Amino acid sequence: MTIIINSFEEFETRTGNILFTSSPRNISKSDIQDFCRSVGQMDWFHFDDERARASDFGGLVAPGTMTIALIHSTYFNEVELKGLRALFLGLDRFRVVAPLRADASVSLEFIVQKVEQRKEGFAVYYDFTWRDSEHEISVGTAIVRYWPD
Repeated sequence: MTIIINSFEEFETRTGNILFTSSPRNISKSDIQDFCRSVGQMDWFHFDDERARASDFGGLVAPGTMTIALIHSTYFNEVELKGLRALFLGLDRFRVVAPLRADASVSLEFIVQKVEQRKEGFAVYYDFTWRDSEHEISVGTAIVRYWPD
């Protein structure tokens, strides 16, 4: 179910509540390796299956920044903005809690932490958590600025 939002007030009424928990998304070995190649992160634990399985990781793992990169597409798979433009401003904090392993199925939870009126538009602070079936993978706070279309 897509969540449709078209105003400051609609975000404000969701303060302190879960905006969405995304549908599960499978993270394949090729997803990880394609991402790593695109950012020049060529560490062995992203590419060497055998060595990664024998390591403390227990298999190939994604860079922590991959979950940051997946926020935008995941957000817009769950939320439709009507009459609003959005700009990602950044992260207040970000932490990798556990490795994201190849072939994991992950979901993203977005909670509206606070909404601030600005001179132009408004900003929404979201607490987010990526999870697989057993662990939190990464957590943080994302800040997005919105303006009327």
